[in-house]
Amino acid sequence: MRLIGIRRAKSGDILGQSIFGKDGCLILKEGVALTEKYISRLENMGVNTLYIMDPNLDDIKPQDPQFVAIKSDAVKSLSKVFSRLDYNDKAKVNSTLAAVREMVEYLIDNKEINFSYLLELKTYDNYTYVHSLNTCVLALFYGVQMDYSRNMLIDLGTGALLHDIGKMKIPIEVLNKKGRLTDYEFKVIKQHPIDGYNMLRDVGEINEISKDVVLEHHEKVDGTGYPYGLKGDKISKYAKIACISDVYDAIVSDRVYRKGFAANEAYEFILGGCETYFDTDLVQVFKDNFSLYPLGACVKLSNGLEGFVVEHTKGFPDRPKVRILYDENGTVMKPYEIELINHVDIGIEKIIL
Repeated sequence: MRLIGIRRAKSGDILGQSIFGKDGCLILKEGVALTEKYISRLENMGVNTLYIMDPNLDDIKPQDPQFVAIKSDAVKSLSKVFSRLDYNDKAKVNSTLAAVREMVEYLIDNKEINFSYLLELKTYDNYTYVHSLNTCVLALFYGVQMDYSRNMLIDLGTGALLHDIGKMKIPIEVLNKKGRLTDYEFKVIKQHPIDGYNMLRDVGEINEISKDVVLEHHEKVDGTGYPYGLKGDKISKYAKIACISDVYDAIVSDRVYRKGFAANEAYEFILGGCETYFDTDLVQVFKDNFSLYPLGACVKLSNGLEGFVVEHTKGFPDRPKVRILYDENGTVMKPYEIELINHVDIGIEKIIL
């Protein structure tokens, strides 16, 4: 399958990866033939990219249905907790914790899962829930790479999944404001970690370590974060992981008030924040394990050719394996692959969606 921009989707294209709504319910299932009506609906919902089937890229497989189901259940349980603002309902809290445990078990059993398969495609109406899910899964991916134990991963994942729960107290017109925030509005935004912590403070089923993630996920190692301006080791290690995961997913996402960063720009942003915003050791883990270009994405190479990313190179996120299907004139040719790690004279100029 390959990744395309929604404006390149055509009637008859076969959807390669299922798309879910804000409550975790299925909108369009993998394998369905797209129609003009479906494409228009997805575009109106804010879906900007999607995977479609491509026989030239059939080795790029859709997400494991088991993992898709686990993430769908997580979004469903999260939406119930968020929407009802009822954090002392043990059944709802326990369903959220169960969803985290399922993701932990899956990622432990599938340590070599490709980073590209971790994230969900977001729409405008499901941003809050899917951003929370993505932040959780990225944080867990971090923890797995760092050989965290099951219990450590559960504490990390729970805090990351609930990190933005305090935003439920922010008026929607402030949360999605297109223009510059006033000082007062920014003060309201900066209150959400404290609000989130207070919402969860008396929930005995949630560990204090997880609650600290909610409270500290906007703190920066140089002390410029909020709400308390904590520095260095004063910030929980788990919160530092959640911070990078939160920032990465937030900046690559399209919002109603701005376009998302390209993957390479987001990567450079994380690396550029080393020792100021982000913990140095954790940035190195990010650099070694997180992929820069999505599998199936079309990229323009510095030699003028266009190809598709088919494999990542661990430790070298900007040097994937690229499959060339067309010559410089766009004529179909016998496919061949370039491993950029072995061709220092060739680089990727941009992603084409």
